[in-house]
Amino acid sequence: MSAGDTGRRAVGRGFAVAVGCGDAATGLALLAAPRALLALLGIAVPAGGAFAFRFVGVFVACVGFAYLYPWLPPATRRGARMGAAIEWTAGVRLAVASFLAVAVAAGEPSGWLVVGFYDAAVALAQLWLCAGGCFDAA
Repeated sequence: MSAGDTGRRAVGRGFAVAVGCGDAATGLALLAAPRALLALLGIAVPAGGAFAFRFVGVFVACVGFAYLYPWLPPATRRGARMGAAIEWTAGVRLAVASFLAVAVAAGEPSGWLVVGFYDAAVALAQLWLCAGGCFDAA
């Protein structure tokens, strides 16, 4: 194993941990305080709508935890788990970004574009890192 391989894997691991922790924290924040979190995006939660955003929070937190899944025992499965987590979450992120682009075009608040751009950027970064071997046998 070369130093380049080790460095690429370290980048992949760091990326997965950073993005996973960020998504897990965002999802948990949606569960705990959806109005406060969405106010940062300029999005008002309609009366009675907090439950729906808490429900979405569960999903967002689970996506975040999917990035951390490779570190569950046994360590011998880490590489396969990393590949699965990265491929699955890239697809989910592209679907979310596409949905939000259409929703904003149809009249939803433009604050949702921040979420869509972030998801698209992370998905594209994941695909680029995959092509560079950053998640190979992580």
